[in-house]
Amino acid sequence: MRSALLVFVAKQLGYPSGIWGRLLLRLLNRENAGMHQLAFDQLAIRQGDRILEIGFGGGSLLARILQTGLPEKVIGIDYAEDALKVTQRKLQRYVRSGRLTLLQGNANHLPFPESQFEQICTVNTLYFWPDASAVFHECYRVLRPEGTLVVCYNTPTVLAEQGLIQQGFKGYEVEAVENLLSQTKFQLIQTISGKDSSNGQYYCTCGKR
Repeated sequence: MRSALLVFVAKQLGYPSGIWGRLLLRLLNRENAGMHQLAFDQLAIRQGDRILEIGFGGGSLLARILQTGLPEKVIGIDYAEDALKVTQRKLQRYVRSGRLTLLQGNANHLPFPESQFEQICTVNTLYFWPDASAVFHECYRVLRPEGTLVVCYNTPTVLAEQGLIQQGFKGYEVEAVENLLSQTKFQLIQTISGKDSSNGQYYCTCGKR
C-alpha cells in the first residue's frame, strides 16, 4: 500500500493533475517555502527586470517576485496544465494587469527569442528534465548578458531517503550541477545551501551568462 501511494505521489509531483494534483500544488506552496525564499534571495531583483520561472507549480515564488513591484515583466512556464490553471486563479490580478504571463510548455524548448531575461529561476524541477544540459543551454540562450540563472534542488541522498530516486527522479550532486553550468559557459558559479524540516538539506546553484 505504501509503495502504491509513493508511486502515485511521485507521478503527481512530476505532473500534477486532477483534484489530487491541485491539492498537491497548494501543499507544495507551503512545503517549499524555504527553497523559494533561498531562490528569491539569490535573484536580487532590480527595477525593470524581466524574470522567467521554469516550473512554477502552485505559483508561490512568482507571487513573491511580483509583490516586490520591481520587475517590468514576469513570465512563468510549466509543463502541467493544472499548474497553469491553479496559478492563473491565484495570481489573476497580475495576469489581468499584464505584469504576469503564464505559459504551458517544455523547458527543453523555451518559446522566446534570444536575450530576453535578466533573471531565470527554477525550484525542484531539475529531477524531471530528460536532458538538463539542453535546458541550461536554453536558459543561457534567452538570458541577457550578465543575466542570472538560479537553480534550487535536493541532492540524490535526500531524494533517495524520500523514496523518489526509486520512482525515477534524477538526482544531481552539487558538483554535477556546477559542471553542467560551466559546460554551458555560465560564469561566476556558486552554490549556497539551506535546510528545513520539509525538504531537509537543499542547495541553490547560480551562474551568470
